[in-house]
Amino acid sequence: MRNLFLVAGAVMPSPRWRDAFADGVCFTWDVAVSARIKADVVWLSAVAPGWKELLAKVLQQFADVAVVVVSNMPDEREAQSAIVNGARGYCHAWSSPEQLREVAQVVSRGGYWVGQALMSKLINVITKKQPIVDELPGELSEREAEVASEVVAGRSNKEIARVLGITERTVKAHLGSIFVKLNVRDRLQLALRLTGGKEK
Repeated sequence: MRNLFLVAGAVMPSPRWRDAFADGVCFTWDVAVSARIKADVVWLSAVAPGWKELLAKVLQQFADVAVVVVSNMPDEREAQSAIVNGARGYCHAWSSPEQLREVAQVVSRGGYWVGQALMSKLINVITKKQPIVDELPGELSEREAEVASEVVAGRSNKEIARVLGITERTVKAHLGSIFVKLNVRDRLQLALRLTGGKEK
């Protein structure tokens, strides 16, 4: 997997990023485009001036690339902005090398990464703006539909288990089945799918 960090002026990757991706490369936008640098995951910093515009350029220029926005002070508004504008991941710039590698694995396989703490908040923001569709996909069983609805409501597995009177293990089993049936990889994709978002 090839990781590219887009540098902008004094904005460079953290030493932890370099530890995580010993073979990762760092280039400015102009050099990356002119040299036709290939990458599976492109990382950019929310500290970089005009990072949203740069994100749009990356998504337009590079086909099938996953973009991760890193932030020195992560917050839910910035996370929402990153995901809504097409990023697949959003995390702390100083995450551990192990976590950064995990982020890269998740997004390169088509999933989203915003961290557990922000996931529920982000799902809540999405569902407030776009309520759940009237009819859930017919391929879901009645119980799966209930679990899916609770996920979209922003509830954790533990909360879903309590609300539905089932075990957390059963919730996880239902989620696995839901993900397969709806061809989604995580809770955020599920929320987007069931609110009429772009992950259809």
